[in-house]
Amino acid sequence: MKELYYKEVGLVVFKKNARSRRITIRVKPNSPVVVTMPLRSSYKEAENVLADHFDWVVKQQVKMKKLQVNKLIGYDSSFQVRNKPLKILPADTLDASLLIRDDKIEIRLPDKWEIEAPSSQSVIQEAMIKALRKEAKAYLPHRTRTLASIKGIVINNIRIKNIKTRWGSCSTKKNINLSLYLMLLPDDLIDYVIFHELAHIKHQNHSASFWNHLENLYPGAKKLDKQMKNYHIPFV
Repeated sequence: MKELYYKEVGLVVFKKNARSRRITIRVKPNSPVVVTMPLRSSYKEAENVLADHFDWVVKQQVKMKKLQVNKLIGYDSSFQVRNKPLKILPADTLDASLLIRDDKIEIRLPDKWEIEAPSSQSVIQEAMIKALRKEAKAYLPHRTRTLASIKGIVINNIRIKNIKTRWGSCSTKKNINLSLYLMLLPDDLIDYVIFHELAHIKHQNHSASFWNHLENLYPGAKKLDKQMKNYHIPFV
């Protein structure tokens, strides 16, 4: 891995990846630009590709900043954490609080706070992450092991992480990482992501063999994969 700073686009992280077939550039909000490259590519080659796309990167960064403004969480915002509605409510209190019940999740903010203030938005996001992490740890590992057992797939560790760039990953050692933000998806898409990572136990790539294997594990997987494009992390 290599990191460079450019006056045009800020910090850039160059990463080599065995799965990459070409040099790609990723721009995410509140994150450095990431250039992913095949193992055979040189860092100089990747730097040249980035330089050729400076204008595009700058446009994407401006676009991301505008999106961040639109992602403010207000009292009218509503989220579904599987079978639980999550709401942000004003309360006659001095401190923010998080309430997690069997049928609902509530983030209560002092009614004297300005909800659009960066400090308030930070408190809300921290509370949401805490709630999602708790729900994810209670559901995802058990669900993953259940589906793996049904299909006769052997896995090792399952970790729940605050992953914002992908829904899950699977290592060659049969360890699976799952994003806590999966709890914002419908159950069929959660299962799709789990089966997607289980399929990587056999195929550490996205070849035709991988997709055929995944389709056998979870019929309709390709259609669900297309549906995944309609979902994103709503407050990151």
